[in-house]
Amino acid sequence: MDITMRAIEQTRANFEPIAIRVSRLFFVLADLINVNDMYQYSLEYYRLIYDGSIRSVEGVIEKQNRKARQAYFISEFQKRLYRSVCRSLFEKDKLLFSFLLCLKIMDEVQAADGGLDYAQVRFLMAGGTQVEITKPNPTGANGWLSNKSWLSILEISTKFKTFKNFDEDFIKHLSAWEKIYNSVKPQSQK
Repeated sequence: MDITMRAIEQTRANFEPIAIRVSRLFFVLADLINVNDMYQYSLEYYRLIYDGSIRSVEGVIEKQNRKARQAYFISEFQKRLYRSVCRSLFEKDKLLFSFLLCLKIMDEVQAADGGLDYAQVRFLMAGGTQVEITKPNPTGANGWLSNKSWLSILEISTKFKTFKNFDEDFIKHLSAWEKIYNSVKPQSQK
C-alpha cells in the first residue's frame, strides 16, 4: 500500500507543472468573453485540446525522461490551444489573445517572486494618469515628445521602483531616444 501511495504521489508531482499551466490558460479563454460575446468556449472544448496534447506525447519522448515530457506536453498544449482558438477569433483580436496568454505565462513563471506587477501591466495598458508636469519637457513645448508622453515618463519614474530615475536617464540620452522615436523599426534600434 505504501509503495502504491508513493507511486501515485510521484505521478501527481510529475503532472503538477502541467496542471498549473493548463488551468491558468483556461482562464484566458474564460476572459475572452469580455472582448466579444461570441468568444465563449466550453470546458469540453478545452478538455479535447488537453486530451489531444496528452495523446501526442506518446511515442515521441520516453516515459523515463519526465522533464522532457513535461516541457513537450506544455509546449504542445500551448500550440494546440493557440491554433484552435485563433481559428475562431477575429483577426483584430488575435494579437490581444497572444498578449493575454503571454501575461498568464509570465505571471506563472514569476510566481516565486510574487508574480507580475499588475500596477505596471495596468500602466502599460491604460497609460499614465499624472496631469502635473513636475519637470519641463526636455524637447520643448513643440518638440518631438508630446507633453502627455513626458508626463507618462515622469509618472513611471516615480511610481515604479524598477523605473526609478528613468526620466533623468531619458534626458541624458535624449538624442538616442529621438532616433528610436523617429525610426520606422524602433525594435531594431540599439
